[in-house]
Amino acid sequence: MAEEVGKFSLEHVSNVYTQDASGQISNHTNWKGTSDVAGTVYGTLIFGPNPLMEMNDSLESGPVKWIVQAFLDSGSTLAGVGVGKWRKKSEEHIWEVDYVIDISDGTKIRSVGELHLDSLTFSGTDYSVT
Repeated sequence: MAEEVGKFSLEHVSNVYTQDASGQISNHTNWKGTSDVAGTVYGTLIFGPNPLMEMNDSLESGPVKWIVQAFLDSGSTLAGVGVGKWRKKSEEHIWEVDYVIDISDGTKIRSVGELHLDSLTFSGTDYSVT
């Protein structure tokens, strides 16, 4: 893996569920917290879209998107969009995510994290992308 650039730690705020014209459902989970790379962050992690009949324990993995706004300690702001995958951690109440974020300053960061569904926390590590 590339060079580690920092850690992040977020708390769950809310969920919003949407259904598209074809009946696919997406779960939008909202988070707030801090990042070593980006200061204070607010973001939405989007799981799906998935068919309604797959929205149960049999769903093991799928696409994920992270849309984030960061408020840096310097007073400036950045935004980013990450696309990747999530998967259920075997025998645990944890979802693992891995995606690459395109940031509004032109840089990219790979973010690898875990959502602990029992405590509603989301934490992980950011890595440089070359």
